[in-house]
Amino acid sequence: MNKKEKVALVIEGGGFKSVFSAGVLDAFLINKFNPFDIYIGVSSGAMCLSYYVASQYKKYFSLSKEVSVNKNFLSYRNSLSEQGYMDLNFLSKYAKEHNPIDFQHIKESTKNKQFYIVATNLENGEAVYLEPNKKNFYKCLQATSSLPFFTKGSCEINGVNFMDGAWSDSIPAKSAADFGATKIIVIRPNPLGYKVNGLSYLGLAAGYWWKNNPKVRDIFFKEDNKYNEAVDFLTKKHEGIEILQICPDNFLKSSVVGTSIDDLMQDYHAGLEKGMDFLNTYFK
Repeated sequence: MNKKEKVALVIEGGGFKSVFSAGVLDAFLINKFNPFDIYIGVSSGAMCLSYYVASQYKKYFSLSKEVSVNKNFLSYRNSLSEQGYMDLNFLSKYAKEHNPIDFQHIKESTKNKQFYIVATNLENGEAVYLEPNKKNFYKCLQATSSLPFFTKGSCEINGVNFMDGAWSDSIPAKSAADFGATKIIVIRPNPLGYKVNGLSYLGLAAGYWWKNNPKVRDIFFKEDNKYNEAVDFLTKKHEGIEILQICPDNFLKSSVVGTSIDDLMQDYHAGLEKGMDFLNTYFK
């Protein structure tokens, strides 16, 4: 790679589908490929990115397998509780105990670099690029993954309530360019060119829920437009910026909020294969 380039790694979210992204990143780890100056992760993509930056091979995949069958994390019985169907507090506690992120390694490996976790400010609907530290790292990961209704819905950091970063900047390639990147590698858990067709039921329900806050309401009601604009940015030609995408060939077996071990295995290995293909094609 050209030393004058400023290279960014952008990881889209996707719940359990992020095992594909983890597979790609593990292929990078196997090959000691880490030329990045900027790291930006969204939602579950931020968590698998964290394990990559910490050089913790296969840790995200292991965590996904373990919690996918854990009723303390996923439970319809808890859907109407404060924590919601997906208990992010439990996930953070479980990760700390069984798959802890190596913060010291992240601190050392990101020296003179930029590391961001995208969250959405619940007061104004704007994207915030959190720069986590050892003290608030898991809180930042909770904030970027806090889905309306499916989880607690928000996470407070320093007096500010945040929710899932996907609502405000689902594929932050443009943000990477704004941070100075000239080459941007984007890992997505959806096929190349995939766009959203209309509002999701979650976006519709959340829009009505926040109907008295126009700024937040609109990010839900316009979720399809915002996402598709981000996809368009990936495919347009930009002067001085090169964008490379790594995507699965077909829709993944896993879903955002649930999966089976077999599906996780298949999607993870699809990511490993795509990661190897990418390295063989672009960085011979």
